[in-house]
Parts: sequence; C-alpha cells; structure tokens
Amino acid sequence: MSNTHRPKTGPLTIGERLELLRHKHGLTRRVLAERVGRSEEWLRLVESGKKPLDSIAIALRLAEALHIKDIGELIALPPQMTASSTEATSGLAESLERSIIDHPSIRAYGYKDTTLYSIPELTGRLRQCQEGWEYLPTRYTILAERLPTIVSGARMLHSLSQAENSVPCTDEVGILLLRSYHLSRRFLTRVGSHNLAFTVADRAMFVADQMRNKWLIAACAWHIGHGMLGLSNFQECHAYTAAAAKRLAEVPDSVDKTVLIGALQLLAAKGAAAAGNVAESARLTAAATDAAQQFDADRKSFGIPFGPVEVKIAHLEIMLLGGDCSAAAELAAELHVPEDHPVGGRMRFHIASAYACARGNNYRGASSALSKAASVCPEDFRYSSNTQRTLRYLIKQDNRLVGPDVHRLARMAGLH
Repeated sequence: MSNTHRPKTGPLTIGERLELLRHKHGLTRRVLAERVGRSEEWLRLVESGKKPLDSIAIALRLAEALHIKDIGELIALPPQMTASSTEATSGLAESLERSIIDHPSIRAYGYKDTTLYSIPELTGRLRQCQEGWEYLPTRYTILAERLPTIVSGARMLHSLSQAENSVPCTDEVGILLLRSYHLSRRFLTRVGSHNLAFTVADRAMFVADQMRNKWLIAACAWHIGHGMLGLSNFQECHAYTAAAAKRLAEVPDSVDKTVLIGALQLLAAKGAAAAGNVAESARLTAAATDAAQQFDADRKSFGIPFGPVEVKIAHLEIMLLGGDCSAAAELAAELHVPEDHPVGGRMRFHIASAYACARGNNYRGASSALSKAASVCPEDFRYSSNTQRTLRYLIKQDNRLVGPDVHRLARMAGLH
C-alpha cells in the first residue's frame, strides 16, 4: 500500500518557505509572480517543489518582494547538509547528543564537570526528569538542561564498574544507564533526531543483554522498534517487535508481561500498517485491544505505557500510518483522552486528530485540534517534529477559512 498519506519530515523546503512568507504578506501567487517577472504557474510549480528555484536573480527579486534580509533562506542546501531534526529544535539537543556520542575515556567535547556522582543522586535526578517529561509543560527544557549530566554521569559509573569493578551494585548502575538512555530516546525521537535515537536505543539493549534481564530486554526492544519506525524502517520495526512479543509470551503470566507484550504488539502493528500489511496490522491491534480490556486504566512496565487509552491513541496512529484517514477522523471524533493522562499521550492524540481532520478536508477541525495541542504543552507544540509535519501539510492546503489560525499556529511552532 502506498505511504503517500504520511506527511514529509525534515525542515521546510524552499517552496514551502516561499508559500508561507507569501501568505504572511497577504500576496496571491499572481501578484508575487508578476513582481518578479514570472508566471503564476511557474510560482505554483516552485512552491509545490516540482520546479527548482535555480536563478540567483529571481531569488533576489523574491527576497525583496517578501522582505527577506538573508537570501540564504531561498537557496537550498545540499541534501547531506540538511538536519534531521526540526528547525525549531536547532541546538536544543546538542548537549544531550554530545553526552551520548562522547565516551568517558575520550571527553572529546571538553566537559568541565568531572564530578563522580553517586548512584542515588543520579537516580533521583533521573526520576525528576522522567516525571517532568510525563507531566510538565516545560518538559523539553527540563531534559535539555538536566539529562546530559545524568547520561554522562551514568556512563562514567558504568565504565568504571566494567573496567575496575570499583563501583558497587553494578546492576543498579546498569539500570540507571539503561533508563537514562531510554528517556534520551524518547526526547530525541520527539525532536526528530532519529539516527541518534536509534543509536541510544541500541546501546541500552547492549546493557540489558549484559544483565540477562528478560524484562529489560523486552523494554529495550520496544525502544529499538520506535527507533526503527522513526527511520522509516517499517518492515524491520514490525518483524523485530513482533518477535520480541512472541519471545516474552514464553514467561509466566503477570501484569508486566501483559503490558510489555501489548505495547510491543501495538508498535508492531504500526510497522505493519506503514509497510502496507493491513491484515497483520489489524491482527496485532485486535490482540493488543483484547489484552488491554483487563485493565481499568493504563499501566506502566519499565516506563512503557499500555492500557485502554494507549490502545485508542495507538489505533488512531495506526490508521493514519496505513493511509485510512477517513476512518481515523471518525475515530478521533469519538475518542476522549483524560486531562490527567501524560502530556506526551495527549499531544499524540491531538496531533494525530489534526492530521486526520486535515486529510478529510475538515480544516476547522484540524485547526481546533492543533490549538488544543498548543494549550496542553507549548514546548511540545514548538519542538515536536510531528507538530511541524502536520502544520506543513495544512500550510500547503492554502485554505482561506483557517489560514490566519494556521499561520498563527505556525508562528508558535517556530515555522516563521
């Protein structure tokens, strides 16, 4: 099945930037095209990405007409120089990225903090970061400021315990490092840094494998699956997470088992839907839905959520990944996510609802859902790559009824 229903990722294209600025200044295509000496059809092709803006002279005229001070905004960079994360997140994850890439024995980035923190101190800091990520509207700022030190400190302790056995409670150190990696993966995925998100998830699996803990291995498989999904490795995501769920089925029944298998099945269903395997996706979704019925509310196992609300949100996302946007819009209208549900889940729901409405030409519904998302967590609205993908799609529709609202939201998301 074609994946054309999914919005593109990455920064705004030159055409999209032109279109956004044109609307900002209240210019029609015809007026702007006449000002630069080109046809309206030519400008339409440039904005849609079907024709390159390959004339410096025309770029200068456009920059003058749109009051652009830096012509670089209208000149495309080579593909290899395009960042994988969103424009709004530029620099936000830099410290975290360095703490992940660097190694305690190298210190390539010249960190001044060489303090050897204790396990309880780092565990307490990590707990605060996890709680902030779940429930606070400043969750991106909190992690950007605090998580790098935790990751670096945990890596230092783990390195010492492996090399010299000088740090007691190696399992505690391993769990601390693993959980700091998992929180990093969540953050990096949300800001669109998918390559590093996959890398850090894979590192966590190495730690879990050393500890020979089946529950931690299953949790790590879930994070690796998300890393694969972010990299558009859909078939690999389905195969990997489905296999992890089957392997966990061999252990005795427990709440942890139900939660982890259900969460893995939902993720496998997303991979299958995105890969076009509708029947397999439906089977996995149904199995997870049945499992969730035994819970009155969502549960967590090793930080991974699963339950009735999570199944509903995931089902909406699965429909969109499979291209069934009309059914997704109907489901979104029926769903209700409680106000006390974690911030990330509510944001996923509102953004998925917005895109489903937009694909069904319900632009007012899409604008309303985005406004709700912005009120839930302004930082998430600005920094999440999913938010910006949805806004880019709405901008391209050029609907005059909701145009002012969409451009207001685009400014909030840092797209202007």
